[in-house]
Amino acid sequence: MEFFKAEKVTDRIYRISGIITEYMYLVVGTDQALLIDTGCGAGDIHAFVRTLTDLPLTVVLTHGHYDHAGGAGRFPEVWLDSRELEPTPIHYLKNATYEKLKSGHPTLRLEDMTPDAGETATKDPSGAAICTTSVPVTFRPLTPGKLFALGGITAEAIPCPGHTPGTYCILLVEERLLLTGDACHSISYLFFDNALTIEEYRQNLIALNRQKDRWDSLLLSHPIATAPKTMIDEVIHLCDQILAGTTDEIPWPWQDKPVYIAKAIDDRMLRQDGVYGNIIFRKDKLRKHM
Repeated sequence: MEFFKAEKVTDRIYRISGIITEYMYLVVGTDQALLIDTGCGAGDIHAFVRTLTDLPLTVVLTHGHYDHAGGAGRFPEVWLDSRELEPTPIHYLKNATYEKLKSGHPTLRLEDMTPDAGETATKDPSGAAICTTSVPVTFRPLTPGKLFALGGITAEAIPCPGHTPGTYCILLVEERLLLTGDACHSISYLFFDNALTIEEYRQNLIALNRQKDRWDSLLLSHPIATAPKTMIDEVIHLCDQILAGTTDEIPWPWQDKPVYIAKAIDDRMLRQDGVYGNIIFRKDKLRKHM
């Protein structure tokens, strides 16, 4: 099966989509390349990237969830906020992720999945069986302001915790594009146990937005690919509405916890009122000291 597709965003940026329509971004400078996120783990993202560039490659993860970090085991080294290393080096396990994906992708095979971070899959001499050999992935600590100078284009790491404690945005400085990952997008998930409160998330969005003169528009990771920079303002306003109790509060099934979509959505998970930003939240995670 075909695992990846690539399209050019600009002359120096590729958008790569995976099988669950998760978007990764490859930034190609004159000297080096940078891969931002590694997808859900289905297919060999390293081999695919090598069809696009043969430059020395650095890999950075916006956060540790499987749909962004699943392919990390294909690389010897990745950059990631150290808070994302719990409970596992990345929140991906090959067998469990395969079970999650196979019903929607019936031709997917277990051997198509990326090995867990710290091991690599190889065939035995007969070529008949798959075995695993431990090859540790080195995790480098991603910190605020970390710069990746690629030659003619620079990527800068900007934290925006909320979705997870160690979520980052990546600013592509010369292109004036901000990749928000899951920090802020069309339907931000703030209902996980380790997500920050709406109050804390709002504060972090405001801090991020103080730099908005540095970018012209946003690159997203799913379910849509781009958004105007005003989406961050819209999500800040939505946080205010959630805290005031004035949203639609549509129930959303998730485990045994009451979870709500702030604004009504269509079948593409986009807001029916045409505004870009939305949030799925829990009422027990509204304010920091609740």
